Amino acid sequence: MFYAHLPRMSAFSHPLTCGLILTLALTIVASPPGWAEHLVVLVVPPQVGLAGDTSFGEEPAKPMALLSVSPRYGIAGDSPLGKDQKESFQLYDIAALVRLPWGWWRRASALGLETRLIASVGELTGAKTSSLMATLVPVLAVSNRSGSVSIDVGLGPGFFSNHRFGAQDFGGPVQIVGTAGVGFDPLPGFHAGYRFQHFSDAGIYGPTTLGVDMHILEIGYRF
Repeated sequence: MFYAHLPRMSAFSHPLTCGLILTLALTIVASPPGWAEHLVVLVVPPQVGLAGDTSFGEEPAKPMALLSVSPRYGIAGDSPLGKDQKESFQLYDIAALVRLPWGWWRRASALGLETRLIASVGELTGAKTSSLMATLVPVLAVSNRSGSVSIDVGLGPGFFSNHRFGAQDFGGPVQIVGTAGVGFDPLPGFHAGYRFQHFSDAGIYGPTTLGVDMHILEIGYRF
């Protein structure tokens, strides 16, 4: 038959056929199918920001520092935590506000949390009796970045050289001091604030003791 006289040759032995196969293979390698492109997109990790972007994450806590020193004046309220006040009291002291090296700040936030310490020494007077008074109260403060406005709350010990004032007895020389305050530093070097402070033995010395609530104004120097 006619086809019996044609030369026998493999599909891969013809140069034109080999060229077509090689071109097709290179095209496939250079142009991956659509599903492969989507797969590449899926395995790319999400980006949280450009290089150098500092709008996310936490900042290191600010270092320990003396924030302010303030003379303070306080007067007693009418009823310490719901009980009738037996005597009138006045407070004169000096308080130092120290920032402790533990805090929480985020780069994207205008506010942060700081741990602080209020150390004070002065005099408490009532019923023509006076007492040396010292307190050491850790507080947790919410502050803006410049520190010009802050609100804090804390609890710590107070020490008194005298705990009897006329008809009122604190019960003992060591008291628990609860405090909450707000501070303003509108000008460089100037500090002002209001503080509510409660002295109490929390029933440690017996059920007949009575503490005192103080409303305290402070004006001092901001470092």
